[in-house]
Amino acid sequence: MFDSFTTRGRVRSILKLLAEERNIILKGPLSDLQGISARRDKLVDGLVGGQVALTNIDLAAIHHQANRNQNLLKASISGVRAAKALLSEQNRAAATMGTYTDSGERLEVPQKGKLRDWIA
Repeated sequence: MFDSFTTRGRVRSILKLLAEERNIILKGPLSDLQGISARRDKLVDGLVGGQVALTNIDLAAIHHQANRNQNLLKASISGVRAAKALLSEQNRAAATMGTYTDSGERLEVPQKGKLRDWIA
């Protein structure tokens, strides 16, 4: 209990929370990040308020883990966008049939139904 009031205890709490955040980013579900966000903000506000003097080593450790989590989130967002684009292209391809006219012009003929209707 007393440890949570000391500088070292607060730093440990933030590092532990950032590790927990990283685990959720890697393993999911990402909806669990909402609960961590409020706890993280409270811990960071206690440090930023000037009530606690952090060493450069503590700041570097927090900064490193926070940046690592930020990069993981950026990669996750990029992956979701890529998957969304791929699914969109698959839906478009399933919804149209590409063919050519007798003059060689490309023609896309809409198909009935949606891709999900064809998947068993």
